[in-house]
Amino acid sequence: MTHVPPLQALRSARAVPLAPARRPSVALVGGGPTTLYALQVLSEHDVPFDIHVFEKDGHVGPGMPYREGINHPQMLANIGGRELPPLLEPLHDWLTRCDAEALQAMGIDRAEIGPDAFYPRVVLGRYFTAQLAGLVARARSKGHAVTLRARHRVLDIRPEREIAIEWESPSGRDSATFDHVVLATGHHWRSDVTDLGIRMQRPWPVEDLRRFIGESVAILGTSLTAIDAAVALAGFHGRFVEDGSAARWETNGPAEGFHLTMMSRKGLLPPADWYYTLPLPELANLTGKAAQRAIAAGADGLLDRCHELLVRDLESIDSALAKRLQLSCLDGLAERFFADRMDLDTWEATRLDLEIAEADRRLHRADPWRMALLRAHEVLEEVIPHMTEADRERLNRELKPIFTDCYASVPHRSVRRMMALHEAGVLDVVRLNADYHMVDHGRGVEITYASGKLQVAGVIDARGQQSADLVSLFPGLAALASGLSFDPVSCAVTLPEDCQGTLTCVSIPVLLPTDPFVQGLERARDLGHMAARRIVASV
Repeated sequence: MTHVPPLQALRSARAVPLAPARRPSVALVGGGPTTLYALQVLSEHDVPFDIHVFEKDGHVGPGMPYREGINHPQMLANIGGRELPPLLEPLHDWLTRCDAEALQAMGIDRAEIGPDAFYPRVVLGRYFTAQLAGLVARARSKGHAVTLRARHRVLDIRPEREIAIEWESPSGRDSATFDHVVLATGHHWRSDVTDLGIRMQRPWPVEDLRRFIGESVAILGTSLTAIDAAVALAGFHGRFVEDGSAARWETNGPAEGFHLTMMSRKGLLPPADWYYTLPLPELANLTGKAAQRAIAAGADGLLDRCHELLVRDLESIDSALAKRLQLSCLDGLAERFFADRMDLDTWEATRLDLEIAEADRRLHRADPWRMALLRAHEVLEEVIPHMTEADRERLNRELKPIFTDCYASVPHRSVRRMMALHEAGVLDVVRLNADYHMVDHGRGVEITYASGKLQVAGVIDARGQQSADLVSLFPGLAALASGLSFDPVSCAVTLPEDCQGTLTCVSIPVLLPTDPFVQGLERARDLGHMAARRIVASV
């Protein structure tokens, strides 16, 4: 006979609370913008997480390119306010809410605030710091636990039954296991010693450059990183006097011995920021769907198929220019693209480019050719991981420099500052070409290149990010070497079958070989969101 409990007993049984399920634990390794964008998604999820953010430096939020102390206050970011992907609020709105004292501390005049304005790097750092505080508060209000682990350098990662992380902090070494791990480590600089034993100075932290006060210095590279180094050194020796569209540089006193030489293969400064509309218009031929069809046709010939689509789009915009550049022939395209500028004096080319960029911005006049190239590089970002290694090498040689010329433009103020330094007689730009070499010379370095020889006290390596593999960053993954695979499309790292959880790598150095356009805050948003959604999907 089945016993039927009385109604009161049933009610009492239902009233017994269930033991709370353990929150899924998440480790976000790296405390910069990519992690903030991941937290943006995780904090909205209904299932509460136990989130730990590991940052090797003392400040979680800004990331190295925007951190105070690392950067000089005059260093400008090359992303306009309207382009920065918002977190809890757009940069423009956050700056508008800041009081006069806060704006003064950041060196900003309220009249300068606008969607098209460019701000010092440290301003973006303060924005990210403020947004992190808001994101943490929102996450905690929704039941998530968030622990910020500043000054915690992750030493290794070992996939066991769960994913073990070993770190070092001011308290010593420790470790813990996590269900889900996202590797969002940022910059990985080259070794500061070349194969020939020559010491190369890194551009950050900026205070390290004070060792070159009163010296003649070479800067390898002419990108914004190189411009940052030049601005910092100029700031140690004097100041920029800026009035609207005019700039000049004044010394604090005698600047005897101080001189900068920026050196690059082409000997060109990057273009001044040019006006374009957002969102970028879609192309007629090189569309996302067309790119997926090209991928489905196989890796062999993939670059050529996509290039043919791009040629059709560019020919429809300016057939004469396409013909002059022999656009349909990919080999040698980069050399033909830059030939006109390289025929001019560097500073004349810079002046003409700045004049056009300033006029276009005043008139809100966009260059359709450049906009098409900018949109094309976004489409090709999805294609590159599916290419053969030979095709990626061709793309890096012929198309990447052209795309970079479009998206890595710099603020007009940065260009004016370089022109001001040149006019003051303390800055030159030289063309290295491919054949140059450096040797120790007394207490300095001698650089020999195609058109001359230069002797300097030191060399600053401002050529940018260097790639790295997972095992070199985290040796504990070497145990998986035979079965270790990394999918650059999903950013998923395969784990042993008995290891529960997920490991996602959105680390810039690891992604660079298959995603040469990975740097930038828009990509940080995309990667952070993708990593977080992979965690959410697995819960």
